[in-house]
Amino acid sequence: MASRGFTGGGDFQLPARDIDNDAPAQMRQEWVDHAFLVSERVAENLRPEHLYRIIGQSLGIQVSGNPYGGPRYAAGRDLSRAEWRRVYDVVLRVGIESSHHGAHGEYQAGVNRLFAVYGIAWDLDDQNRLVRVLPPPVAAQIQSVIEELSDPRFAAAMALFQAARDAYDDRPRRDRDACSNAFDAVESVAKEKFQMPNATFGAVLQHIGQAQVQPADVIAVLREINDLRNHNFGHGMVAPFAFTGAQVDFIYTICAGAILLLARTP
Repeated sequence: MASRGFTGGGDFQLPARDIDNDAPAQMRQEWVDHAFLVSERVAENLRPEHLYRIIGQSLGIQVSGNPYGGPRYAAGRDLSRAEWRRVYDVVLRVGIESSHHGAHGEYQAGVNRLFAVYGIAWDLDDQNRLVRVLPPPVAAQIQSVIEELSDPRFAAAMALFQAARDAYDDRPRRDRDACSNAFDAVESVAKEKFQMPNATFGAVLQHIGQAQVQPADVIAVLREINDLRNHNFGHGMVAPFAFTGAQVDFIYTICAGAILLLARTP
């Protein structure tokens, strides 16, 4: 059973995943169809009339006990009138309900097919969160960072990197917070790895150079990233934050790479 079973993958050309300020009208109606399909065919005891009430009440609407046109029509009508951010609130709320009724896997898969077809910038993950879609190699790198930081000694860095992820995935994305927390996680890993809790990042890099555990050119790149932070999104930034989306992507991913580099340095 699948929504968009023919045009949701394979040779069908999917658009770029860059819509993060809209919930297209057609996608809303397709989502309603998918949610009711899951309710009717997969979810245990999640009746269509109950799903209709969840959707309406999540939107702050006083729902009818016997909606005109039936639950599907009424849910589609109510969702079509909602402010776009509220649509994603409803997607998450129904995700909670699908989990309670043993149908989150089917619900999640269908939601993500629709998001891909409409170029939505997020996917629904296994924890029922909306996370920004990344190219597969970058997504794998981020997962590697999470695994590396699961070591208890990197607990502070893990908290900082999680804050960066939350900012990066937010709606709308909080660009400066994503950059700043990602770099702070890099700095935290460096200080913990080399047991220099009170040192500046520059001092840690000097120590790494003296110990000759990384090539001079690699250390020079890390210094440049530190300068980028200081000038653009650190506490001593010399100009208002003005990075483009692509520049934020660059900082976020290069910080993830720096975390792996430093954590794995002998």
